[in-house]
Amino acid sequence: MILLVLLRAIIGPTVIDRLISINAITSKVSVIILLMAFARGEYGFIDVAFVFMLCGFVGGLWILKVLTPGDWQLKIPGLEGFEGDREEVPSHD
Repeated sequence: MILLVLLRAIIGPTVIDRLISINAITSKVSVIILLMAFARGEYGFIDVAFVFMLCGFVGGLWILKVLTPGDWQLKIPGLEGFEGDREEVPSHD
């Protein structure tokens, strides 16, 4: 299954196709690592699987940041003032 998903990542015409494929591969490898941990009874592999999933998540964010155009400001329709382009007002607590 991983090879089929890898083929989709290579062929995929858009960045989103490639991102989903990479996330699927990360999930499948993490499941394999967790199954190995369960089968061997060595639960140190759980930490390895957790770090692998976190690296896959950060890698996915990096792919989105680098390969998609546009600015990355928070824009919520209907909520003005949350864009982050204003100066902070010091609070007097």
